[in-house]
Amino acid sequence: MVESEEGDEGLDRPLHDLVSYRLARVQAKLNAQATRILKENGGLTLVQWRVLLMLRRLGESSVGELARETQFDKALISRTVQSLVARGLVAHRDNEHDQRQQLLSTTAEGTAIFETAAPHMEARQKALRGAMSEEERSLLFDALDRLEAAADSRDPG
Repeated sequence: MVESEEGDEGLDRPLHDLVSYRLARVQAKLNAQATRILKENGGLTLVQWRVLLMLRRLGESSVGELARETQFDKALISRTVQSLVARGLVAHRDNEHDQRQQLLSTTAEGTAIFETAAPHMEARQKALRGAMSEEERSLLFDALDRLEAAADSRDPG
């Protein structure tokens, strides 16, 4: 664990110097940006986009598999899948090996909506990656890995 810098005021620091505040602020801005792009290019929510993206990557999958891969709450994934099924973007069928489970796949309409949004989301990722050098991205991802591990700790103090 890295020691605090001498003179570190902890919670008395200005709000913009708090790691959790800065991460939350950046996340809110990135989510708002993605939400706008997806609304304009397919009418998807960010979670719907992520489910379609994972189905594209994984192929036919269960809600549990999607929840594990996205690290989202299973109930959130289940509600999102229901909305995608209702829109005709995702199909489901019983798993012949486990009747408690349904297998999900993207429909032709779901694929078309995904392909409408994908170039815009790819351009967004390219712009985000382009805002940093390769070295800066590597440092950022390393720092995020360490912060995620610290967040998983039960007692960070």
